[in-house]
Amino acid sequence: MTFVNFCVVFLLASLVPSSQGNPDAVVWHENVPIREDAPVGNTVKHLRDFVTTSVALTEEENDVASWSVNITSGNDFGRFEVVVENLTIIVAAPLDYEFYPRYNLSLELRNTGDNRVWFVKLAILVMDVSGYPPYYNKLCETPVIPANETTNDYIVWSSSKGVYDVAVNGELIHQYDDFFPDWRTDPHDATMKDCSLRLCVGFIHPLRDLHVFRPALKSPEHQGRIEFQCRDGQKSKGKVTILDTSLNDTLLLPEWALGGHCATAEGVSDVLLIDLNEARSTSSYRVRCGANVLLHSSMLFLEFIFQHDVTGCPEGRYGFYCDRNCVCKNEARCHGFNGACECRPGWRGRACDIPWPEVVIIASPGDSVVKYIGTNLTLTCVAPHIQVANMTWVYQSEINFNDTKMIERGAVQNSSIYFQPISESANGDYTCVVKATDGEQMNATFVLNGTKCPPNYHGKYCSQVCDCQYGGTCDRWEGCLCPTGRHGGKCDSCAPGNFGLNCSKNCNCQNNAMCDPVNGTCICVEGQSGEFCKNDVPKPENNQVVVKVLASVLPAMVIVGCIIIVTLVKKGGYKTVNTEVDIEIETLSSWEIDKQDIRFEHMIGEGEFGHVVRGRLRVPQGYEVLVAAKSIRPDRMTASAVRDFSREMDILARIHEDKEGHPNVVKFYGFLTKSEPQYIVVEYATNEELRRYLWTLREEYKVTGHRKLLERLDFASGVASGLSELARLKIVHRDIAARNVVISDRKVAKIADFGLSRDVYMSSAYEHTNQGGEEELLPLKWMAVESLRDGVYTCESDVWSYGVLLWEIASFGEEPRYAGGPMHPDVCTLLELLKKGVRLQQPENCPLSVYKIIRSCWIVDPSKRPTPEGLLQKIDQLMPQRHFAQSVP
Repeated sequence: MTFVNFCVVFLLASLVPSSQGNPDAVVWHENVPIREDAPVGNTVKHLRDFVTTSVALTEEENDVASWSVNITSGNDFGRFEVVVENLTIIVAAPLDYEFYPRYNLSLELRNTGDNRVWFVKLAILVMDVSGYPPYYNKLCETPVIPANETTNDYIVWSSSKGVYDVAVNGELIHQYDDFFPDWRTDPHDATMKDCSLRLCVGFIHPLRDLHVFRPALKSPEHQGRIEFQCRDGQKSKGKVTILDTSLNDTLLLPEWALGGHCATAEGVSDVLLIDLNEARSTSSYRVRCGANVLLHSSMLFLEFIFQHDVTGCPEGRYGFYCDRNCVCKNEARCHGFNGACECRPGWRGRACDIPWPEVVIIASPGDSVVKYIGTNLTLTCVAPHIQVANMTWVYQSEINFNDTKMIERGAVQNSSIYFQPISESANGDYTCVVKATDGEQMNATFVLNGTKCPPNYHGKYCSQVCDCQYGGTCDRWEGCLCPTGRHGGKCDSCAPGNFGLNCSKNCNCQNNAMCDPVNGTCICVEGQSGEFCKNDVPKPENNQVVVKVLASVLPAMVIVGCIIIVTLVKKGGYKTVNTEVDIEIETLSSWEIDKQDIRFEHMIGEGEFGHVVRGRLRVPQGYEVLVAAKSIRPDRMTASAVRDFSREMDILARIHEDKEGHPNVVKFYGFLTKSEPQYIVVEYATNEELRRYLWTLREEYKVTGHRKLLERLDFASGVASGLSELARLKIVHRDIAARNVVISDRKVAKIADFGLSRDVYMSSAYEHTNQGGEEELLPLKWMAVESLRDGVYTCESDVWSYGVLLWEIASFGEEPRYAGGPMHPDVCTLLELLKKGVRLQQPENCPLSVYKIIRSCWIVDPSKRPTPEGLLQKIDQLMPQRHFAQSVP
């Protein structure tokens, strides 16, 4: 025994009261470190060591049956217990460094034969472990499924279709049954951390169809390792790796897979590593994992395409195969991925079994940050682990600070107050004050601030339903606020003098006559007649008046007609323009769609010169896809409209020269030229345009407080990727803006609208200007300095517009407004502001790192602006765990 230990033993022995034992009693003290993630049942210390170190025991004395052991103090909440059979102390309940980093145990060991006693002092030092305990993440919260008595064949993450697809160079070649359920027979190490999956599978039996990869694995290009990058659109989802450990050593394994038995079990040579992230319980997990693989002496792009859903585990189980037991106590919910516990009020620790004296106010329902007027609310004060002497509610009014009320509840463990419903007069601070029997006082406060109606309700008491239509918004006091041209309590009719799809067209009816809201036909009343409902006038007795009128206007009509004809000839005329279009269309004949293959449904956009119709197109693979078909109205076949139509068709065909296009440019299916009107056919965007989608996110933010910055940055990254492709092809878009980006059903941002957008999707963003004697609609607030000043459009001017688009994304789709200028400035006003250095200000809640990227796009010198590729890299650097892998088509 060292001198220090001897002093400790001597000092502790002197403190043992004489009533505890005999003069042969021995005291022992020791520090014992233990990891906080030590499993229940893990051995902390062999107690026999203390006895054998101090005295040599006979064989009879060494018999376990002759010993009794008792933990006398320090075992708070039963974290440890003694196994008398082998004289060891073990972990009896999960540890948690955050709440109890040290336990001072006192034990008494007594030999029942000669009554000798050993007093043991153990300082158990709990060591903090990174990443432990697991975190309960509601974003990937798993459901609890009923246990099936006939089988234990559960899996927390199961295939939606029961199969996965295999594609080579973009062409589907085969389907296989879902492989996850079959892997139980092979050694595996699976961890579900947060919303991610890490799975290492070692195959005792050869991996299905692995012989196909064997030559590739042996090749110098792969060296025993093929790594498939997984993506959902442009978002990285991790990777899948195939290893042949017989061709290389275990250094091929990543750090998280080292130490597992999947690659070390007897007979294992083939190893599959799956490292996937961001599995959400609210939506399917759709992933494409692809890599260039050397197959049959050719390098081919091989993809695995699968879709899985979070299905959950039975109660009390968790893990990928639901094969682990939850440790959660006291009605805590167990997370199906990682076994994390969501503790109820008054409980803490890894297993929610550590009482935590505190006062908690629970709001029910509590699923929303905002408490709405007219809804019910219950506030419950809970003090489950306090010896309560008195509980009191204290209310202080938000409006009048002198208005304070107190309600005593007495010695109760919980108390509730009810709002049925919430009114604005109830706003204020509600404090629950608890006085314990030992005199200690604790409290908790809930701030009630109900000022808004629930979505789609209005009125003083928020009891009236809005149900606004056609883009109307619900106001607390006014009800439906209708967009321009709309009218009525629900915005379901056109305002007087307007008609059309968006009530954007003006009636020409006279004498206050109403017009049909669909086709604009004037509805005449008695005393009115004619196309425009003119007042009835007596008919002339003969044709004298008519002759006089014709005689007076005919010369003028002839002159005007001549001017029009000369002008058309000088400008190339309609026939010249149509001839040019026919020539271009002829060169693009491979894109012609058979009219029999498309079915038109209903109009989804309309302007003065064109409209868009939703339809269903039968593709060569034999199934139908939703499409949007753009056309020029036959009665508005102007030179500028035909030019824009032709330009959009030509650009889309150039982008899709390989028929695949780019994942961040709207997919082009072809056009119909052998019909009237002619159509450009592109993919239909389920989530509409980015601007409207941002408005939806803004409303969600008001309710939940969640900014969804990563989702918005992902849209910005997608647009930058698409813009990079346009720059590579030397294509200038000229109108990069949120209204011209569509969001697919898989939440992928795609650049759209290369020509007709200014008319088809009419908005206040476009200003009438006169360029070279021809009136145009231009998006002034999105245009670069050189475009405003000189009419110059380049890839660099598209970058300027991208900066404004990124500002829209950061501001949840607000319309840009320059400080010191009007909402809709003309060219001269806007140029003057930009020359003074005025730029759009940093939006609220926009990170400075994002705003710096925005400002870099607005440098006056075009050559100093970032390139689209540079923008893509900067955006991706802002996103955590972003991988710069090859995009999967």
